[in-house]
Amino acid sequence: MKLDKEIYIMKLAIGTTVSYMNDLGDKYTGEISEVISDSYDDVKLEDGSVIYWSKKTKKYVPVRDKHKDSIFFEIKTPLGVEYVTENELF
Repeated sequence: MKLDKEIYIMKLAIGTTVSYMNDLGDKYTGEISEVISDSYDDVKLEDGSVIYWSKKTKKYVPVRDKHKDSIFFEIKTPLGVEYVTENELF
């Protein structure tokens, strides 16, 4: 007997409703309104991935793994605005 498993991967986009957990373990839901970075000047979401403008190559390229922790998503909630990393989303 063959079992098919469906894997759901959340596609990140501006306007997507997401859930996240804060440092205290409280769960919240809100809408992604912006993506920002401590390491890059110009970042955006494209096809579910965070990309940045490379001055060297003069085009948008994926964020390097070593800088993933510098990417924050602005989440609008009924309580206000929160800033979370991709690791905090579920």
